[in-house]
Amino acid sequence: MTGGNKSLWPERIAYLAGLAVMGVALLFLLGAGGVVVASVVGVLCVGMVAGGRSGVRAVRAGRWERPGTWLSLGVASVSTGVVGFAVSYLIGIFSGGLDVEETCVHGHGVRYDDAFREAHAEEFNRWFPLHSKCNEDFDLVPAWVNPAIVFFALLGAIGVVCLAAAVVTALRTRRDR
Repeated sequence: MTGGNKSLWPERIAYLAGLAVMGVALLFLLGAGGVVVASVVGVLCVGMVAGGRSGVRAVRAGRWERPGTWLSLGVASVSTGVVGFAVSYLIGIFSGGLDVEETCVHGHGVRYDDAFREAHAEEFNRWFPLHSKCNEDFDLVPAWVNPAIVFFALLGAIGVVCLAAAVVTALRTRRDR
C-alpha cells in the first residue's frame, strides 16, 4: 500500500467486518439452506465485481492478447448473466402471487376473466415466454421481464465464449514460447 492509501485502511477493515457480520446474520436467519444460497450468491457477486474490474482495466490497457483479460471478462459476463437471469425469471414467475384472481382484482384493480385463463392455461404454464394474464388485455408479468431474460441469457453465452477465448489464448501463448 502506498503512503496515500494508509488512511483508508481502517475503513476497509470496518467495511469487511460489517459485510461479515451481515453475512453471519443472514446465514443464521436462513438456516442450513441459506449457507448454500449465500455461498452461491457470494461467489457470483465476487465474480461480477472482481471480473468486471480487472476486465475493464485490461481492456483499457489494450491487453487483448492475454488470457487473463478474456478470463476476467468471461467470469464477469457469466456471473452477471446468471444473477440477472435468475432475478428476472423469479420476478416473472412470482408476479401473479399465490392467488392470481386476488392479485388481479385487489392488487391491480383489473377484471379477472376465468374463462380466458382456462382457455389459455397451457400458455401460463410455459417456461418461456412468461405470462400471467388476468384477461386478454392485462398481463401481471412486467413487460421488461421476457426481454431481460433473453438479454441475460445472451450475456451468459457471451461469457462462455469469452472463457473459451481465454483457453484458446492461453494455449496459443504456451505454444508460442
